[in-house]
Amino acid sequence: MSLRARSQIRLLEKYVYLDNASAGPLPEPVVARVGEFVREWEKKGEPWEEGIHGIEGVRRLFAKMVNAKPDEVACFPGVTYGLGIILSSLPLRKGNVIVGDHNFPTSIFLARSLQARGLVKDVRTVKLSEAEEAIDDETALVMIDYVGWLSGEVADLRALAEEAHKHGALLVVDAFHAAGVMPIDVKGLEVDVLVTGSYKWLMSIHGAAVAYIREELVNSLEPVFAGWLSVEDSVVARMLRGEPEFSRPIDTSRLELLKGARKLEPGTLPLLSFVALEEALKFVLDNDALGHYPHTWKLAEKIAEEAEALGLEVYTPRKRHAAIVSLRLKDPMRIAEALERRKIRVAARPGLIRVSPHFYNSKEDVEIFAEGLRGALRESL
Repeated sequence: MSLRARSQIRLLEKYVYLDNASAGPLPEPVVARVGEFVREWEKKGEPWEEGIHGIEGVRRLFAKMVNAKPDEVACFPGVTYGLGIILSSLPLRKGNVIVGDHNFPTSIFLARSLQARGLVKDVRTVKLSEAEEAIDDETALVMIDYVGWLSGEVADLRALAEEAHKHGALLVVDAFHAAGVMPIDVKGLEVDVLVTGSYKWLMSIHGAAVAYIREELVNSLEPVFAGWLSVEDSVVARMLRGEPEFSRPIDTSRLELLKGARKLEPGTLPLLSFVALEEALKFVLDNDALGHYPHTWKLAEKIAEEAEALGLEVYTPRKRHAAIVSLRLKDPMRIAEALERRKIRVAARPGLIRVSPHFYNSKEDVEIFAEGLRGALRESL
């Protein structure tokens, strides 16, 4: 636990916050940066250059976080939008797509969209434990969430990548329920694509997503559409090269895409969201949230232990989880509301209470949760 970090999260003055899998609390530096950006806009007009440099800051910081190169990082206004652009740009052969049944619905619907357009033959939904065995020579794409959004189970990405590549398939990973809390090494894991968003364990506002795309794969991508910012001589490319942005007309007589992952960014991104995410990434990295992962994992284990002591069934597989623990309950909404009245924030999901700590949480937070859960269960009898 980081006491310095806790002191910069105002929400913790009133709440025991254990709902990072839904949305993380905003640290003071993020709130301040958002306020400064908006006030600057109010007083002087749009802080365009600050916003563009914020995007580039996100690119560099995320690359550092996952052991990638900045040119392998693309930015989008959301995970679904980013995955859609990436998938529509991949050099896919017409085979099958394997998706994990623990995945958030986004990737499954996107896979079905590929099938509906005739770009792949079939979508096969498999249990995480059976995903590696399901890959064969007919597999074109494996889409797996690094951590299950309900189960909290962690996928063996390295093994899946090796099996996928052996059969000529690509591995695309949604890491929304891992990034910011678990250490991620995209090179060591050998994944082809890894995408995440801004507002869960990365502790920022909505409207920003980032994706790693392996360098060799980036070079083969063919975006379906280009825009005014995805070309080699865009005004942003000029600005980053130190040239005046609008000193000459934009040449629309030919199409020359940017090199690297930036070619997947066709238009203006939500600048405020990326300025906020840049500050949030600094906060997460400066406070060594990833280095605290063993602490966070132990908190999740203690949550499971406390639940079992109350006679509850733990839906999450013990020892194979990340920072999510889900408990089976008959009326999770009522229990979550009872905990909310006690200033304890968790999430109700179908048949489950989902509890998701972060590095700033403490053993005392878990004890307060356990006592609150005990009281909520008594009320529900």
